[in-house]
Amino acid sequence: MLIAGLAGGATHAQDPGASVRLQIPAKAAHAALIDFALQADLSLGGDLDACSGASPALYGRMTPRGALDRILAHSGCGYTMPDPRTVLIHRAAPPRPRHALVVAPPASLGLGEVVVTAQRYPNLPGRTPYAISVVSGSTLSRETLTSLSDLTGQVAGMTVTNLGPGRDKILLRGLSDGAFTGQAQSMVALYLDDVPITYSAPDPDLRLADIERVEVMRGPQGTLYGGGSLGGVLRVATRKPDLDRYQASVMGGLSYTWNGGGGDEMEAMANIPLAPGRAALRVVAYSDGQDGYIANPTLGLKRVNGSQRDGVRASLRAALSPHWTATLGVTTQWINNADTQYGLRRLGPYLRDNPAREPHDNDFEHVSLTLAGEGAWGRVTGSVARLSHHFNSRYDATTVSTLYGLAAAPATLDDEKAIDLTVAEVTYASPSDHRLHGLVGAFGSTGATQLHSLLHDLQPVGQTAYAERRRDKINETALYGEVTLDATKRLSATAGLRWFDFRFDTDSVVVQAAGQRAFSEADDATGLSPKVLLSYDARPGLLFYAQAAEGYRPGGFNTAGRIGQIFDGPGSPARRYQADELWNYEIGAKLRAWDDRLQGRVAVFYATWESVQSDQYLADGTAYTANIGNGDNRGVEVEGALRLNDQIDLRAAALLNDPEITRQNLDFDSRDDARLPGVSRVSTSFGVDYHRALSGDRTLRLQGQATYVGASYVTFDASSMHEMGEYLGLRGVASLEAGRWTLAATLDNPFGARPNSFSFGNPFLITRDEIITPPRPRTIALRMSARF
Repeated sequence: MLIAGLAGGATHAQDPGASVRLQIPAKAAHAALIDFALQADLSLGGDLDACSGASPALYGRMTPRGALDRILAHSGCGYTMPDPRTVLIHRAAPPRPRHALVVAPPASLGLGEVVVTAQRYPNLPGRTPYAISVVSGSTLSRETLTSLSDLTGQVAGMTVTNLGPGRDKILLRGLSDGAFTGQAQSMVALYLDDVPITYSAPDPDLRLADIERVEVMRGPQGTLYGGGSLGGVLRVATRKPDLDRYQASVMGGLSYTWNGGGGDEMEAMANIPLAPGRAALRVVAYSDGQDGYIANPTLGLKRVNGSQRDGVRASLRAALSPHWTATLGVTTQWINNADTQYGLRRLGPYLRDNPAREPHDNDFEHVSLTLAGEGAWGRVTGSVARLSHHFNSRYDATTVSTLYGLAAAPATLDDEKAIDLTVAEVTYASPSDHRLHGLVGAFGSTGATQLHSLLHDLQPVGQTAYAERRRDKINETALYGEVTLDATKRLSATAGLRWFDFRFDTDSVVVQAAGQRAFSEADDATGLSPKVLLSYDARPGLLFYAQAAEGYRPGGFNTAGRIGQIFDGPGSPARRYQADELWNYEIGAKLRAWDDRLQGRVAVFYATWESVQSDQYLADGTAYTANIGNGDNRGVEVEGALRLNDQIDLRAAALLNDPEITRQNLDFDSRDDARLPGVSRVSTSFGVDYHRALSGDRTLRLQGQATYVGASYVTFDASSMHEMGEYLGLRGVASLEAGRWTLAATLDNPFGARPNSFSFGNPFLITRDEIITPPRPRTIALRMSARF
């Protein structure tokens, strides 16, 4: 039946003539075009600035062409659609004499852009004076990208550690506080639609199923997003329920890994209008599993590091009026890893001899309610969300068993962490077509993180050698705003400021045979986070900008360590680690040329970082957070896309930077020439997309991707024991699209390369053994999908 579906040439799931529901108040034509592209899920390009005049209000269902005709009726602009998902705007041709020869315009090959909303209002990334990138949902689907870690080949300057599913840390633009995840707030703020989904936690590794786009903003975003956004913001925008149409899709796939085993994946989506035009429900369910490829001869086990991910996401959307909508979203996901995925250099990249297994679970639950409205008065968005993120890890602690008073026998450290937060936020953005426009917002969060650590042997009875129970209460409030003045048609200036108040209460009890140590203390931090930005449109298609922005993270307390652990002494952890602050200075340019067939971006930046926070480990394997000194980073970031012809698209990205420590904290042991760990000085990627129309409605698509990651170190000591990186990653996808059906084959790591992508896997082995984490061996996958 599947083969017959491919051969039969079913109609396109997305009919270019199908109507879409729009909710666009009367506004300037160029602003209405951006709203139209966002709501119709289309790419938009061309000369939007040439469009003058105002668009009438558009409410209700209409075809894309009908909507464009109304928006552009009195604007002096026209449009072409080189494909059903792309709209290119151009100046309208002057009237021709009655008997003039009519010559058909040449076919347009321009690249469109996907609308982004990370700035709290919609815009096109190529016309936005920020270092912002977007990966569309169609790209995610065509290139079979299912996790944020898969985007490193798509986005310049994005680094993801390779500890394992649900355990990784995301870094942007070479700004790294280290490769470990502990008490320090995350460097990159992760958002699911309009609400945050991380605090002091790894990436929950939500599967990118039924996603509209992923937006990446680099550099500190303290003004709009607050603490935890020093490196930037990564926002996942899900597809919203369609209020009018029944829709469904299914996908199934199988894979095989050399030196490993089989894998499988499944996705299913259903969109159900409950009251056509008024309310709809959209549900996505998925499951994927991978067999392992690491062997442990000591335990007599092969393929120990298998993993399983299952999840459900549901969204209920209601149109309360022509101007207001409400959306209730629920997301839940479970990740279970049977073991970690590192090897030991003395044995080989796929072997280790740990006497204990190291499983990991990551359970994520998220409920949110969002109310959004827009009219001639502006745009309002309010949301409230409840986040529950629980993750458990086991580490082999045999190498320190005697240090904790246990017999020289297998021992483990079990870490259980729970983050439960309630977050509320409201923003108002004034109409962007006014000469003076901006936004204001208020943010509040309350909740707690709880940590339970237990070090014990693996005997049948089991003896506990160390235990800590810690609870942190968190309360944060903030007020923020930005204002933009369009001084001329080409020159604009933006200023932003965020006031924040952050309070945290920490309670901890450490228990050992020698006794117990209790700690209880609270603190409060208040401050301001500013931003200034200048933007200049030199000519249509060429934008220059310069900005300075600050980001911050609050401090906290160290509580872990054996009884007798000294704090605030020479060479010992500070009981209280301080807040850190990062200033980023940047100039950049964005280019669109050759009728939008070439799009490019370049940014030159310099960042200064005071009192760098970094999660570290003591010699006994317990965690603490240190202010390791001051650092900086300077570099150049480049991204570009080129459409050679109607069959070949190229893209490239690169980051050249020099992250380093400029002033050491003498109480923290590191080299004088220490660099920021976990990030390389050079990273590049290149991609090619060849697509050719076959008979009927079939399309053959061949895609290739190459990613280079330079050398780096997992710690601040820059020793050969902790060196990693300097490898080339290769990936290819071949697909046949036929109407509603798509058949795709993927080949990862085709030559079976075995470089060391990450030299950490266990806190007790950092100074005792050389760790090597290879990428997944050569893997071939086949998937079939259908849309109805």
